[in-house]
Amino acid sequence: MDIKYTKSVRIAAFMELAIAVGIIAFWIAFFSADLVKIGDPHLEEIYMAFESAFPVADISLAIVLIIGGVGLFKRAPFGFLFSLLGGSSLIFLGLLDVSFNTQNGIYLLGVGEAVMNIFINLLCLSGGIFLIVTLWKNRTH
Repeated sequence: MDIKYTKSVRIAAFMELAIAVGIIAFWIAFFSADLVKIGDPHLEEIYMAFESAFPVADISLAIVLIIGGVGLFKRAPFGFLFSLLGGSSLIFLGLLDVSFNTQNGIYLLGVGEAVMNIFINLLCLSGGIFLIVTLWKNRTH
């Protein structure tokens, strides 16, 4: 499938690379600094167990986003495929996070925790939707 390389497609490619860098930076910070400050030791244990399940999947997502973004910038056909894969993965990740955060009261732990989690969740959901819609609207047959 070919794609029209419009301004919105270039924005999508840039966004993919920025999100990939953000994911990698998050995990570097997560493992090198004590980011989690939850007063309830039981909830902190649950939260840490949940987060600890994500590094491999998130790094795989970052790689897919990098391949997709670079592919779009190079106007290579694989950019379309990997960008769609990255978009759907971002939506899945966002929905999983929203579900966990809602069920475990993470959004209620304080303003800082709520803002950070809402930002990440909205970025994943809106970024994934933007990628899929933008690429689908700009495809050619």
